[in-house]
Amino acid sequence: MENENLTKRVAVLSSPEYARCRKKISEGLDLIEFNETLQGKKVLLKVNLLSARSPENCVTTNPAFVRAVAEIFLERGAKVSIGDSPASVSTAVAAHASGIASVCEDLGVPLVDFDDPVPVVLEHGTYRSFEIARPVLETDLLVNLPKLKTHSLTQVTFGVKNLFGCVPGVKKQGWHFRVRNMKEFSVMLLDLAGYLKPSLTIIDGVEGMDGNGPSNGRIIRPGIIGISEDVFALDDAIAELFGVINSKVPILRLAREKGLVGNYKVVGDEVEPKKLSLPETNLIGVYGASLLRRLVTKFPKIDRKKCVGCRVCERACPAGAIDVSRFNIDYGKCIACYVCHELCPEDAIVFRRRIHR
Repeated sequence: MENENLTKRVAVLSSPEYARCRKKISEGLDLIEFNETLQGKKVLLKVNLLSARSPENCVTTNPAFVRAVAEIFLERGAKVSIGDSPASVSTAVAAHASGIASVCEDLGVPLVDFDDPVPVVLEHGTYRSFEIARPVLETDLLVNLPKLKTHSLTQVTFGVKNLFGCVPGVKKQGWHFRVRNMKEFSVMLLDLAGYLKPSLTIIDGVEGMDGNGPSNGRIIRPGIIGISEDVFALDDAIAELFGVINSKVPILRLAREKGLVGNYKVVGDEVEPKKLSLPETNLIGVYGASLLRRLVTKFPKIDRKKCVGCRVCERACPAGAIDVSRFNIDYGKCIACYVCHELCPEDAIVFRRRIHR
């Protein structure tokens, strides 16, 4: 999707190691012609702090990557802060485990909690009522720093999905219960991203995850960085780069159908990463009649051999369907949102097909 006459640009850079990422990010900002005046402006770096996992697990945005971006903006005179809304622990706990708290301490930038929700009403979209963290609404520039991963519900989690973290923790559970299939969940995410309009999205693809992501998949090392002022164009370009068929991933297909992607030009380095392996959760369940969805949808199951009884899944389940003491999931309640799989620290949630009665 290249057009020399359009200003919408996506930079893709080769960065096999984090030691080089600051230089490559600066190069990418020049390539997309990011000329925003930053002196004295508040810049919020919205990282991925899914849970309390260390950098080598490749679940959260790498601290070296966050440091590089923060230093670039600080040098340009910005007032930088870093934040997210983890699903199962506090921001402080997740930031400490991920190494991002140390970055904040070293650079003297605040780590902000997203625990103060502000109701907003959108003028357009299917889903028009959200509660968004106050720091997100009060910043001058929202800089989105996702981790390149797959996701058991949305299939991929790039720039658009990372913005769901702008919804405070417990409020996210409510959305999973309200929007119960992959297609509608994707519509909601696109509405949210269209409202937030991050000034910049810089995806950490130096290391990432495929397979059954976003926390228990296979660690991969693509060695790439993606940068754009347009989050929809960036997601589309990254998907194509990794051989993801857009028509089979609702969040990507719907972005095109809604005209959110448009034309863009890819600039930067020649890179050829390996094809991304998507989760085993089945996309057919998005479409078709109710009985067909029940037959093909994969539901979570507790692996007794791996489960340590931490109850993270039980506490996070928006439908209240899990009883860890009995290793049981009530499939009459289960909505197949896969939050249990997303947050399990022991990879103790597996998938199986069954008729949901």
